[in-house]
Amino acid sequence: MFHSILTRTRNALKRFAERTEGSLSVETAIILPALCWVYVGSFVWFDAFRMQNVNLKATYTIADMISREYVGIDQTYFDGLENVYDYLTYGDHATQIRVSIIECTDECESDDARVLEVCWSKSTTGRETLDNTTLQSFSESIPLFHEGDALIMTETFMSYNPAFNVGLGHQVFKNAIFTRPRLSGQVKFLSADGDLDCYNND
Repeated sequence: MFHSILTRTRNALKRFAERTEGSLSVETAIILPALCWVYVGSFVWFDAFRMQNVNLKATYTIADMISREYVGIDQTYFDGLENVYDYLTYGDHATQIRVSIIECTDECESDDARVLEVCWSKSTTGRETLDNTTLQSFSESIPLFHEGDALIMTETFMSYNPAFNVGLGHQVFKNAIFTRPRLSGQVKFLSADGDLDCYNND
């Protein structure tokens, strides 16, 4: 009896698999939401990757601009960097910038033993400046450089909210680019209270 039931079940499934008739409206109602979700999801994910790429290119541009300065930068220049960053990223998302000049003061040939210090750090509204304690969290990503040299650390932050909720929530795109001054020993910050620079590279 069990064999008979199994045979009938197998035959019924075979007939169902071989059937070619159907209802277009029912099939459309089943597949259309899935197609829409895939289309919208592809758009959101593509847009997120595109904005991440735009953000990275903008960070490289700003880092290159700072590396070419030889008379130092001031607050007006720094505020202008944010305007440039917003322009390069189309200004549709909240952005922040932090620029820090760092130096190595001891054991500069060793990744583990070297001593890194912040010469000066400036950031836009809502982002804390970099200090020696926070700098340690970047120690593994900071390249080796000689004692007496200065390194420009340019960080950008972009708050990205996808247009549709398809599994990709709010993102903060972060980039950190390290460059060496091209035309001077270091980039100083020109302030009314006194210039900020590195002790090893006056």
